[in-house]
Amino acid sequence: MVVVQRIAFSFLAVTALIVALTVRAETASAPIPDFAPGQEWSIKSASPTTAKVIIGRVEPWRDRVSVNVSIVDIPIPQGNPGAGGVTQIAHIPFDKTALAASVDRLIATGVSPAPSFESGYKQWQDAKGGIFTISVEKAIELMFQTINRRQG
Repeated sequence: MVVVQRIAFSFLAVTALIVALTVRAETASAPIPDFAPGQEWSIKSASPTTAKVIIGRVEPWRDRVSVNVSIVDIPIPQGNPGAGGVTQIAHIPFDKTALAASVDRLIATGVSPAPSFESGYKQWQDAKGGIFTISVEKAIELMFQTINRRQG
């Protein structure tokens, strides 16, 4: 039986990572999908993953388009609390181009984002937060690195 564990992860901690990042997602030559709220996408990953992206909001952000998503069913790697289970990121904003380069295929429509999506979205708005220009896979990796640093 797989135990589902949710790791409390502050959007503000994620936002702090944005400032430190210099890595930019490579843009794919494929056309950029027409993202819409309620879409569920599989992600591109170096190894098989159950992680999926659910679109919550799509909106202008400065001179870009922000796609605010939940990432669900993230496998918790060995060496982390709850290893073998799954977790989620309730709200994380991506640049549309970076997200387009990260998703693989549309799985479903009419899917609700994580229950805490709206509170995370509001926190992001209130903080006048940035958006990720890295891949979804890299954002997940950075989340676990941050958690491990806090525990170490």
